[in-house]
Amino acid sequence: MPQILMLGSTGQDVILLQTTLNDRPPTALPLLLVDGSFGSVTLQRVKEFQSNNGLFVDGLVGPITWGKLLGDEPMQRETFYLKGRYLYDSSGQKTILRGINLALLDDWDFPQGDKLAELEKTAANAVRIQWYKDYGQPDRPAYSLQDLDKFLASCKANQIIPILGLWDLTCNPDATLLNTQLIPWWTSEPVLAVLKKHQQYLIVNLVNELGFYRWADNSAAALATFKTEYKSAITSIRQHLHVPLMIDAPDCGTSIEVFTTIGQELIDHDPDHNLLFSGHAYWAAYDGLPHVEAIINANLPIVFGEVANKQDEDSDGQTQYCYYDLDGNNENHAPQTDFTYQALLQTLNEQEIGWFAWGWWKDGCSSRQMSQDGNFSGLTPYGNDLVNNPDYGLKVTAQRSTAFGL
Repeated sequence: MPQILMLGSTGQDVILLQTTLNDRPPTALPLLLVDGSFGSVTLQRVKEFQSNNGLFVDGLVGPITWGKLLGDEPMQRETFYLKGRYLYDSSGQKTILRGINLALLDDWDFPQGDKLAELEKTAANAVRIQWYKDYGQPDRPAYSLQDLDKFLASCKANQIIPILGLWDLTCNPDATLLNTQLIPWWTSEPVLAVLKKHQQYLIVNLVNELGFYRWADNSAAALATFKTEYKSAITSIRQHLHVPLMIDAPDCGTSIEVFTTIGQELIDHDPDHNLLFSGHAYWAAYDGLPHVEAIINANLPIVFGEVANKQDEDSDGQTQYCYYDLDGNNENHAPQTDFTYQALLQTLNEQEIGWFAWGWWKDGCSSRQMSQDGNFSGLTPYGNDLVNNPDYGLKVTAQRSTAFGL
């Protein structure tokens, strides 16, 4: 049971109190700023809660009030939802994402095949799905919304949480393109019909790796634009859809520190308070690991949308695949930091933070594939580690959601 709280209290238990009160049905009072400080506005909400639930109205959060706040059966939801830094499924079960990236449209065998049944054998509870509004290559076999609908239905059948994202603007510096090019697709009636059909177990990753921050000429201005564009996107999406929205960090997903600056503001802007922030751990030249603790302390929901053993490098306009070794083996080039994916996964496991391995297969760097051929029997050494490692492997850490049985 958390400690007794009163006006003037501070700390993590106050954050729990404010988060829990915000998660209750709409009230006559505004949502609380989750800042860990028990001020007059929090006091008003506590007294309102006590009055509405037949409790003695004194503004003191003791065992009886805590019991009423925390002891009730969780409300049934239509979608996954965020509460503090944790994700919950529609039945109220905490869900820690442990999954794999599937480069679905880079596999030109799709839609005839998709390898999801093979990926399911890893025990992963989620899959991050590569999709395109426009693949951009005319030779790519045709795909349709009906194919997406069928694939999401397969995710349900395999009890794997689908995280659907658009890859059209990967690593593009211009955050304004989110609203001019992609949000019209997300909010079109045919797309919404598919998404709503699967909303009980779906997470939407609005765009893969969009925007610059550290890499911009003016970081402050770039971050302001990034924030403004995502606010606009959230407003547009929430008129139609209430699933969790995953937001990738800028600089190809690497700069997770921006979330300690703008994360809570974005959450407060979302009428559903249902955002999930995502980092991509390509940290050969920049170690973002110290920023994880700051995000945890701020009670922000973070997940690692991509974790890998190798990192590419661009030189003279050409991609050098597998250039950096993020697995500590120094096979090619050692990172400029002491970062390794193994150390990151240990931390994420200890802190109950979700992650997605890049990637199952069909990658320019074959060493970065979990499977040589898309089949479970073809696990690479990297894939075997992610599946069977006794500390952080999928077999021992991934738990299936109850959302699929409702």
